Amino acid sequence: MKGGRMRKDLIESYLLKLRASFGGLKSLVEGDELELLYQTRNYAGMVSSIKRIFCLDLRIMLGLVNRGGLDAPAWVKWPKSLPLYGSDDFQQTIVIIYLRKSFLGEASFEPIVVAIAHELSHIILYAFRHELCRQEEAVDLLAMLLGFRDFYVTGCKDISFQGDNIVTHRLGYLSEEEILYASQFMTFNL
Repeated sequence: MKGGRMRKDLIESYLLKLRASFGGLKSLVEGDELELLYQTRNYAGMVSSIKRIFCLDLRIMLGLVNRGGLDAPAWVKWPKSLPLYGSDDFQQTIVIIYLRKSFLGEASFEPIVVAIAHELSHIILYAFRHELCRQEEAVDLLAMLLGFRDFYVTGCKDISFQGDNIVTHRLGYLSEEEILYASQFMTFNL
């Protein structure tokens, strides 16, 4: 967030571009299935469920890592040239979503859903060759537009306890205020 100010113009601009490319606001995702998968620590099932919601017709592998990779709780890796969405090559593509075990051990349900939805949104934007594919804020906004708004509202900040200390982790590329604004903007303007 530049200068501590909410980026309303950026959010509105990105949302309008995303809506033009991917259609209007999608219904909110029901969390019951995801919650059950989370409770049984079935992270591969969570990825598969969100993949299905996003209509991603490609192969996804899940890597649970202790160290290495990016300095992030989650990231996605695909071939150097990701085929176009819907093509035969796209359907044969294998991408890997990495989730850091320490993140999974500390995070509650909603932040894990947010992390997975964010990473899968990267795939959508790149596979469509969307002009916003390199904009992390747009990746978060696309996941929200595609039905994960409430998960972002409740899961963008995770509070955990380490001994007697309360630890707060912020997830994503939008501030809490920006996520609330984006959710309201989507609900009333898209």
